[in-house]
This record gives sequence, structure tokens and C-alpha cells, in this order.
Amino acid sequence: MRRFLHVSLAALLLAAASAVFAGDPPKSGSSADSTAGAAKSPQAAAYLSWVKAVKAKDFEAWKKVVPAEAPKQLEAQAKEMNQKPADMLEMIGMMTPDQNKVTDLKVEGSKATLSVVGKTKGESGTSHGTIEMVLEGGSWRVGKQSWQVK
Repeated sequence: MRRFLHVSLAALLLAAASAVFAGDPPKSGSSADSTAGAAKSPQAAAYLSWVKAVKAKDFEAWKKVVPAEAPKQLEAQAKEMNQKPADMLEMIGMMTPDQNKVTDLKVEGSKATLSVVGKTKGESGTSHGTIEMVLEGGSWRVGKQSWQVK
């Protein structure tokens, strides 16, 4: 029950923190030529930096790969829950696959969508994620994410 509560809180946190970035996903635009091209893209690098920061509970590193509003929202939620931002990142990290492979990339102007396949240690299913990204201040930032386990 306690793990369910933590996962539920993390889901709420992730949804609230990424709500700023919500919007219609790109309908058209360029697509990466290959999985290798998508995996080596600046968008993939930003996403993998996000995963690393979340798994390490490194709030300072995380702030560098999310839009400007996200750290303020996370800090406010942490304060409201009498937690530290690193504690909130830990909850997000519990919902994030441990091993991730970028399989596709679609870019339309200052928005991009990554398709990611992930595995979590100790779990049999494969997670399939859609990661929305936004170009802000010359860098790609990780926004809204949605995942399904198959």
C-alpha cells in the first residue's frame, strides 16, 4: 500500500510538473532517418540526461534538462508535501525505466517527440514511451511523458 501511495504521488507529481509542457503533439514534420540517428540526436541526449538526473536524484542536473517552469513547480510541490526536491525526483525515478533506447524522433520546429523503449530491472514487461520535448534557450528540454507497459 505504501509503494502504491508513493507511485500515485509520483504520477501526480509527474503529471503536474509536465502539465506546463502539454499541448498537441506534432502532427507532421521530419522524422529521424534511423533508430541510430534518433539515438544520437540532441533530443535523445537531453532525455538520457534527464533519466540520469532522476535516477541520481540530482535536482541541479534535472533543472538543466527541463523547461524553466518545472523546477519551480517541483519545489512548490516538495514544500507542500514537506519533502526535498530530491525526494520528489526519487518518486519520479521509480516510474522511469532503468534501461532506455530511443527508437524514433519527430521534430517540428521547436517541438520534438521521442519514442522510447525501456526495461526496468526485475520486471518482465517492456515499457513504450512517448516523450514530448521543447526547444528552450537553445537547448532541448524534457516535457510531458506517457508510458505503456506491454
